[in-house]
Amino acid sequence: MHASARDWRLPGRVVLVALSLGALACASSRGRDYQDVTVHEGADRPRGGGDGQIGRSRQGIAVIETDVGRGMGFVIDPTGFLITNRHVIEDADHIVSVRFPELSPTQSFESVQVVYIDPEHDLALLRVNTHVPLPFVPLATRKVLPIGKYLQESDEITTYSRGRDDAKWLSSDSGQVDRLAVYNAAAGPGAFVGVTAPIRRGQSGGPVLDAAGRAVGVVTWTWRESAGGFAIPIAQATRMLQQRPDLEGAPERLERATTRSRSFLTALGRGDVEGARRITSPSFARKVRGEAVSAILGAAENDGAMPVMQGFVAAIESLVDSPSMTTEAAYNRLREMVSRTGTDTFRDELGLDDGVESSQIVSFFFEFGQAYYAARSFGHEDQETAIASAMRRLQTIDAARTFALATALDTLAGSAVEIETVELVPGAYAPTAVVTLGSEGPGKNGEPDNPRIAVHLRLEWGDWYVASVGRAALSDAG
Repeated sequence: MHASARDWRLPGRVVLVALSLGALACASSRGRDYQDVTVHEGADRPRGGGDGQIGRSRQGIAVIETDVGRGMGFVIDPTGFLITNRHVIEDADHIVSVRFPELSPTQSFESVQVVYIDPEHDLALLRVNTHVPLPFVPLATRKVLPIGKYLQESDEITTYSRGRDDAKWLSSDSGQVDRLAVYNAAAGPGAFVGVTAPIRRGQSGGPVLDAAGRAVGVVTWTWRESAGGFAIPIAQATRMLQQRPDLEGAPERLERATTRSRSFLTALGRGDVEGARRITSPSFARKVRGEAVSAILGAAENDGAMPVMQGFVAAIESLVDSPSMTTEAAYNRLREMVSRTGTDTFRDELGLDDGVESSQIVSFFFEFGQAYYAARSFGHEDQETAIASAMRRLQTIDAARTFALATALDTLAGSAVEIETVELVPGAYAPTAVVTLGSEGPGKNGEPDNPRIAVHLRLEWGDWYVASVGRAALSDAG
């Protein structure tokens, strides 16, 4: 097992030997299957010691480049499955490459599939198209266990980042676990692990390794200008794999489409906007957001509309400059300001025609306003930088879903609905589903005709997501 790839002379065999040795390094670890993914639990006392396993594990750490940024990930199954953060890839149009700096020679993959996105936690499952086994990182647990079962405060850990000047190697930082349970609703549900190792931009999605070279967490966020950072406990990754739906057959897809559409309607019915947002189609949301933002920014370029935009920013500045106002009071005041952007008067001042729905205008100023206020009040950014931060927020998939969800709420407002039929529709690229709803009561604007409503779902990121919601065509209504 100590043979080096450099001992081999034939170029065609170098990659195969280098990859195979790395992949077999943990062959004795216990595996557990989650559909087509097999995860391996590492030993707390690995062969060759912890340093040897850390050396093997770092071969399975990847740098992920997308069209909008970079992050990291790590192999959990030698057939090519990787764990990363959802935020590393969800705002990207495509993944440019997944590169393994520690392999000899360095390997880069451009054929990458987004297998699944965790709807709640900042996790995602990718797969690279590889014909040879990849080195993998063993996990501290292959089961869904409380974090105290595999990690303790003061345990030594190691994190990784890209080398300086994008060199073909990884740099490492040592630290300790300083907190086992840190909560931050803005970063996601559940507890995060606090570590003292420095967490920098570009490390998102990388592993936190313990002294035995096992992944105990997934790097996810840090506070601006503060030491250390936070990670998602690795058991959340196994939970994601456990709960990932099996959609191989038509019956399974039909059942899941029914469940997802019902969850979406239930979330809207009880006012759970975040629950409905998580089930909203990312591709459809980008389309709706793109059209609305282009129209509003296009109007803002006119001299007559610019004072309107400047007036909105100035109104937010009045909240920032009120030290006696609590955060809750400031956000309540901001929501009142945003609600007025949906009036006909505000639309006329912006110079927008009826082609842009009022709900889309409100969505724009809601996302822009909240991001601007947060950047000024909590990020302590100057006005110009805060505007840039707010514009970046508009380009996120989370913000895009606000626009798409607003359209759905417009259609369903005031309606009591129930699912009548669910139909799978084959597609050239991906299947879709049409859920026909029967509407009870007068419906929107008091209309008496009890119209049927069609909810269109798309199969994306390994699950069904709600796209458009509108009046059902005759064919949709059966």
